[in-house]
Amino acid sequence: MQFYSIETPEKLIEAAFGHARKNDNVKRTRLSAVQHRKEKVVHKMETFTDYLDKQMNHMIISVPRFDELHPFYQELLPETMNVGAIKQSVSQMVSVRKLLRKQFMQGKRAIYQPAGDSIEHMKKESARFFGRSASIVKSLKKSIDILRTANQMMKEVPDVRVDIPTLILAGFPNTGKTTLLKRLTGSKAQIAAYPFTTKSIQLGYFSMRYREVQVVDTPGLLDRVDEKWNPIEKKARAALKHLATAIVFVIDPTLSSGYSLEKQKLLLDRLKSDFSIPFILVFNKTDIATSEMMENAHAIFGVDTIREGEGVESNLKDHVWRALGFGR
Repeated sequence: MQFYSIETPEKLIEAAFGHARKNDNVKRTRLSAVQHRKEKVVHKMETFTDYLDKQMNHMIISVPRFDELHPFYQELLPETMNVGAIKQSVSQMVSVRKLLRKQFMQGKRAIYQPAGDSIEHMKKESARFFGRSASIVKSLKKSIDILRTANQMMKEVPDVRVDIPTLILAGFPNTGKTTLLKRLTGSKAQIAAYPFTTKSIQLGYFSMRYREVQVVDTPGLLDRVDEKWNPIEKKARAALKHLATAIVFVIDPTLSSGYSLEKQKLLLDRLKSDFSIPFILVFNKTDIATSEMMENAHAIFGVDTIREGEGVESNLKDHVWRALGFGR
């Protein structure tokens, strides 16, 4: 989702001049010496303008239309960058493209006017054109700075798939969500910076009966029962609603994570009130849990819960298949 990279105004102008110098050859046909010189000057001006126009156009079309993005990104991006300033910067760049084209047409007419056959006149008009064009480009400094900064921020935006079913892993820290993520996806999870919080997002994928499924673990967002989330975290939680197809809630019956069964149940109930989607419950650490621990956990969470251990992947995937509405 990154923008097209564009240089600072000074470097952009320098590159445009360099491009114009490398492409200043104009074939000498039956033109007079004066007309040929005019053709060369105008060609250099046009090449200069075209280069700037092309670079700015690449930038303009690469900036996404925020109002047309998936709701997940519409929720999150405004918390990371000033979307209004980005739109205004793009609008100014559109205006500058028109001004540069107008400047070129005026310079071209001045070069070709009948009274402008002298070398001095051509030099004067071409210098005026390049000077004014450079000033117009330099007026973009603030806008280019805004877009370059936003482009750096876009590097940190997680490349989340919005076109496939998505499982969200939830539960308190140290309950085994990351381990389950790796077991489900069968490979090392992709960990990306998450600019909307101080945490990171972990992504993984697996195929199930020819359908690709995305698994997302968002540490720090779905592991608290209180309301001490900051505004950015609240926005991130809201965005997850647009992404989640089902939630896999991981439970630690051994309490080794430091959270009681009652507190884990409270978190589950809170999430169910926030997300009106299917929930799949998984008991983790069952290999070290005693019979009494399991009985207590079943008493609170019910018996229709997947036990972590051998075969958990296929068992969980069967539950996922039904939760996603695909049937058996």
